[in-house]
Amino acid sequence: MGSKLTFHIMGFDGAVFDRLQQMQPSTVKIFDFPSDANVDEIRRRCPDTLIVYRQYTDLTFKDSADSYFAELSDTLNKLRGRGVIWEGINEPVLGSIQDADTLSNWYVRFAELMHARQEKVAAFSFSTGNPSLGLIARLAPGAAACDYLALHEYYSPTRGADDLARYRAFRAQLPASAQKPILITECGVDDGQNNGWQKYVTQSQYLAILDDYDKMLIADDYVLGATIYQYGAGHPWQSFDVSSIGHVIAQYVASVGTGMPVSLERAAIAAAQKLVWMPINTDAALYRFAQMRNLGYPQTDEFEFTHENDAYIGQVYNLGIVYVKKGDWGNVKWTAKPS
Repeated sequence: MGSKLTFHIMGFDGAVFDRLQQMQPSTVKIFDFPSDANVDEIRRRCPDTLIVYRQYTDLTFKDSADSYFAELSDTLNKLRGRGVIWEGINEPVLGSIQDADTLSNWYVRFAELMHARQEKVAAFSFSTGNPSLGLIARLAPGAAACDYLALHEYYSPTRGADDLARYRAFRAQLPASAQKPILITECGVDDGQNNGWQKYVTQSQYLAILDDYDKMLIADDYVLGATIYQYGAGHPWQSFDVSSIGHVIAQYVASVGTGMPVSLERAAIAAAQKLVWMPINTDAALYRFAQMRNLGYPQTDEFEFTHENDAYIGQVYNLGIVYVKKGDWGNVKWTAKPS
């Protein structure tokens, strides 16, 4: 299996598209930057990459999912039909069974609203180390209603890797019907006080932390990707910014390979692109003549030949060879193919 690491993008600089193209990552996440042009460019360069999107909101899961859906409507209209995976409320805090039930019901409703628009949903987006394992079973209806599970996992400057790969314990608390594919939609180094890797570790130490985490992720096929928080960080998250080492991360991911299996459709396209494609001009005189006489479809491209010093264009069809003298387009003729 290839690398699961990728970028959580808050700001787009002049290099990010080239880095994504080099990586061909399994996933990428965009935060609160509703540019259809950017999404289309990622899709053009990385056709198999899953694109996750989260929009900032002041709403909580104690507000209705309908309210969040309404708040999201302009962005939904802008990015509709692009295969985006949508996150909901970010890092909800559950203090009770009632909270867990409320959040689960919130995602049941949010999934209903989004699926009616043919859009995909990633549920929960819990902060690192949350929620309590004893509450997770109460989330099963919401998990089952959604398409993916979103979790955050960070290396701690004080506790080390204790919270990494906690997704395994999270998943184990859910019934099979709710064990959806997992997206780690934030990862990296975090002290819980808005301070990231730049405050605590060197570049080489950070890359080693990411490499160790990637090995954990690679072991589990149901984890689709992990977005490093973050590329192009603004205030107050500048110490999390990885754009300065984005080229090194891109080289690492490219060297390991992507963890994203190529879709059947992309495999078919890749095979077809190795061939010389035969263009069919449906307005051409030869094609229109062949169709009117039920001679079938082209078996060759158009070819040129000469006869008695005159130039002709010909084309082979299922049931005959069609030809015409150049310039005399209204006088197309045909002959049967040799047996």
